[in-house]
Amino acid sequence: MVYRSKVAEAYKMTEIMAALVIKHFFADYVFNPAYEPTNKHIYGSKGSLAHVGTHMIFCVLALVWFLPLNIVIYAMLFDGFIHYHEDWLKTKYLHKKGKIPKKLKRIITGLDQLVHILTYIVIAWAVT
Repeated sequence: MVYRSKVAEAYKMTEIMAALVIKHFFADYVFNPAYEPTNKHIYGSKGSLAHVGTHMIFCVLALVWFLPLNIVIYAMLFDGFIHYHEDWLKTKYLHKKGKIPKKLKRIITGLDQLVHILTYIVIAWAVT
């Protein structure tokens, strides 16, 4: 009986993690047009708030199928808070540094994406 519940828990965690990663793809790449300036390095800019709003909406759409609405709202708020501040820190650093080597920019972007994925792991763990 315990084994079956652990398998069900792992399955649910995998579903939630997959939903969040797919959400991230759509919110960060499909519905985040590169041609629109977001000024994410400016705290509270209209573009950065629109970007995090897209993530929060997609977070609700991704999780509402698996979790009660009150848990979805907490997950959405946590994701939005972390995502906004990670993007702000990254873009503020890149804006301040100006021109940097491509490799360093790729490393910083990779670190940014790692933080987002780790956020989803924390959410999936916390809600299962």
